[in-house]
Amino acid sequence: MGAESRVRVCRRDELASGTVRTASLTRGAFGEPRSALVVLDEDGEVRAYVNRCKHLPIPLDGGSGDFWDDSRTHLLCGTHGARYRISDGYCTSGPCEGSSLDRLVVIEVGGVIFVRDPGR
Repeated sequence: MGAESRVRVCRRDELASGTVRTASLTRGAFGEPRSALVVLDEDGEVRAYVNRCKHLPIPLDGGSGDFWDDSRTHLLCGTHGARYRISDGYCTSGPCEGSSLDRLVVIEVGGVIFVRDPGR
């Protein structure tokens, strides 16, 4: 399939509002594990991002599985509090304010959600 491939995330009916689904991606350039996070935005659209804060190259949830701020309206980096909009991954507050999470292409086939793994 070349440098890019599809990674299965979940069935569409398993992705409810307020939940985050993750899927493993290929390892990064230095061998570090990487994952995708997939959510529904305020309009019910599927959004996917690389699970890596823009401030430091660490997963937003730090492995805890907790991605939300207290209001459950923004994705939150549990390490230093950066808050990201669900709709576009834009950081609204925190040390990386003004930058955005790396967006992934979402593909839906037969009710199953995939993301395109960009490779390294």
